[in-house]
Amino acid sequence: MEHAKLSPSGASRWATCPASLNKSLLYENKTNPQAQWGTVVHDLGEKMLKNKNIDVDSYEEEQLEVASEYADYCNSVMGKAPVVLIEERFDLSCISPNTFGTGDCTILNEDGTLHVIDLKTGRNLVYADNNWQLMLYGIGAIEELKMLYTITSVKLHIVQNRVGHIDTWELSVDALMEFKEWIIGRAKLALSDNAPFNPEEKACQYCPHQQNCNALYEHVTTVITGDFDDLSSVEDTTDKLSTQRIKNILDNANLITSFVSAVQDSAIEKIEAGDNIDGYKLVESRTNRKWSDVEEVQRYLKERNDGVEYYKEPELLPMGKILKILNKDEGINEFIIKPSGKTTLAPITDKRPAITGVCDEFEDID
Repeated sequence: MEHAKLSPSGASRWATCPASLNKSLLYENKTNPQAQWGTVVHDLGEKMLKNKNIDVDSYEEEQLEVASEYADYCNSVMGKAPVVLIEERFDLSCISPNTFGTGDCTILNEDGTLHVIDLKTGRNLVYADNNWQLMLYGIGAIEELKMLYTITSVKLHIVQNRVGHIDTWELSVDALMEFKEWIIGRAKLALSDNAPFNPEEKACQYCPHQQNCNALYEHVTTVITGDFDDLSSVEDTTDKLSTQRIKNILDNANLITSFVSAVQDSAIEKIEAGDNIDGYKLVESRTNRKWSDVEEVQRYLKERNDGVEYYKEPELLPMGKILKILNKDEGINEFIIKPSGKTTLAPITDKRPAITGVCDEFEDID
């Protein structure tokens, strides 16, 4: 799918932190299973709204359910609407040249209300109130329809039925046009040679540059250390954080943890590539034991016929309790496996053995 440089879906990032636009281009645009799952559901929802034939055997049951509920919601808003646009690509060159965005479902009802409906398949709640992505779709729709129709108001809809969340927010056309003028300025700033950084939770959350961002590092450091240029001076103050400093840290907690997580991911990538980070190594994360085959375990326990109730309907007792009951019965061990853990970063003092870096697996080639 083609994406504009100033994409509506990334507006919360580039309009908040203009420098993030060009910095994010330095990184590969990676996808993930969750995004791929969502793409399938969007395609399925489009087919349902356009009454296309669907091979239900090609989809997961949850995908069919989410897409069907989304289509039902759109149809409930639709009524006898004179305009229904499904997966419509809107020209947003009024915001910046070569800018566009694709709306999931856009409906103009007979009363002049423009409905912008966006399907979200993730589990982190998204809200319609001042949603810049949907507001940009609304601007694109008005640009496309204004010569033929009168639009009196705009209503934004988030359909996130996978987590039971539907949210709406209505604003006037005048308010949307005020937003348009504001974001035109932000777009110009983002495309400028000296676009400023502005670390902020909403902007940094999905920014690929956050792991290397000096501006974010400085912001996090300032939040944690407060006004002290020299941390040694803290020793001469009270041993308790002030309520204002606590508030400041709490206000930035998500941003701080997101930054730390991104830096840890970066460290893992560097060590896997053969770099050395003094004091750290890669280890396998700890995992819990599990049954290799629950049905086989049930059969094994049933054949023992020892009068012990191993079930707390409808499931087996926890593994720990069963092993305690069986005591030294080694026969049960053949049904126990311990999955491999994920690669994780740990201090060099961690007792777990280090995972050899990928580059170390190969001998030098002359």
